Amino acid sequence: MSYTRVLVIENPLSWAEGMKSFRKNTRPALNAAKKAGVLKKYTLVQTGEHSGMLITEFDTKAKMNKYVKALAAIRRDVAAETGGQMWGYGGQVKASG
Repeated sequence: MSYTRVLVIENPLSWAEGMKSFRKNTRPALNAAKKAGVLKKYTLVQTGEHSGMLITEFDTKAKMNKYVKALAAIRRDVAAETGGQMWGYGGQVKASG
């Protein structure tokens, strides 16, 4: 069983400007978490001209909580810099079949 966290992102910047901020601020932290074994994988998806979702997957809930605490400051800084809003949702993913 794995854990998934979805961060819904909405801001007044265009997607291209948001990606510049993502590459500068967020991507290095995500890659470091992945290298440390905390983060299993992540995907960034554009859902509109000014919105998107960051989908992250973890092996355990403890790793997900560690990730949330580690990236909280970055998330606050990016929201303040861009004037955007973010909502996070997390939970278990069970395979069926």
